[in-house]
Amino acid sequence: MSAPGSLREALWAEVRARHPRSLKGIEEARAKDPERFDRTAETYLGWLKLARGESWLSASVDAFAQFSTEVILEQARYEAAGHYASSSFAQAEAEVYGRREVMDDYLWGVYLTNFLWAHHMEIMGLFQDRFVSRLPADARIVELAPGHGGWGIWALNQRPDARLEGYDISPSSMAIARSIAGAAGVGDRATYTRQNVLDLENLPVAAFDALICSFLVEHLEDPERLATVIGRLVRPGGHVFFTGAIEAAQVDHIFEFRRESELIGLAERNGLRVRETLSVSPERILPKARFLPRSMALVCTRVSKETW
Repeated sequence: MSAPGSLREALWAEVRARHPRSLKGIEEARAKDPERFDRTAETYLGWLKLARGESWLSASVDAFAQFSTEVILEQARYEAAGHYASSSFAQAEAEVYGRREVMDDYLWGVYLTNFLWAHHMEIMGLFQDRFVSRLPADARIVELAPGHGGWGIWALNQRPDARLEGYDISPSSMAIARSIAGAAGVGDRATYTRQNVLDLENLPVAAFDALICSFLVEHLEDPERLATVIGRLVRPGGHVFFTGAIEAAQVDHIFEFRRESELIGLAERNGLRVRETLSVSPERILPKARFLPRSMALVCTRVSKETW
C-alpha cells in the first residue's frame, strides 16, 4: 500500500491501530488515483509533521477521526430535522470559531480530509490540474478564509513564482496556516491577516490574478455578499477556484444549498464565467437518505463588463 518507512505507511498503521473504522474510507480515497494520492499524501503529511512536531501523527489522526464522525452525526441530525442545526453566523462563532480548543482540532481534521476523503481527493485533482497549472507567471493570489491553508500552500509549492495573501476571521486559522506555510518552505511568499473576508474594502479592485475560496460559502448567512467580494477582487481574465457544500451538514454550516445550479448562478451573477465544475459525493451515505451530501468545485474566469 505504501513504501516502507513512508509517512503514508505510518498513517496507515496509526489509523489501523486506533481508528480502524476510518480505514475503509482512506482506502477508497487512494483507489481514486493511487499515484496522485501517494504524492499528495506524502507532501501533506510531510508538512504536517514539521508543523506539529512530536505528536503530529496521533493528534492529527484523532482530529480527523473525530471530525469525520461528527460530520456523519450531523448529517443524521439533518436527515431527522430537515434543516441544518446552525441558523446564524453568531451561533457558529460561539460554538466553533471563537473556541480555540475546538477550532484547532477542527482545522487539523479538515486538513487531512483534503486527501483522505475520496470525494475531496477528486476535487484536489481538479484544483491541481485545472487551476494551479493555469496560473499566470508571477501570479498574485488571494485566499478567502484559508482555514488550515493547505489549498493555497499547495499552489505556492507548485508555483515558486506565485505569492499569496490569506484573510480569515479565526485566530486558529492564522496560526495553523502560518505553521503549514513555514513547514512547506513558502512562508516568505504567504501572508495571513485576521479579517472578515466580507469586509475587504481596503483592498483595491481587481488587485489579484487568482482567487481561492474553498468551502466558505455554506458557512455564511448571505452567500451573495461573498460572491460580490470575489468578483470585486479578481482582475478581468483572472482565475477563481471556488467550492461549496450541497446538502452536507456540519455543526457550522448555515446556508443550505440544494442544487448545483445554485452555486453556478451565484458565480455568474457576480461576473464569473464557469469554465469547469465537479460535483462529488461520499462513497457511502446514510441508509434511506433524503439528502445527498455533495462537495462542488467550480473553476471560473473573471469576465469584463464588455465580454462574457
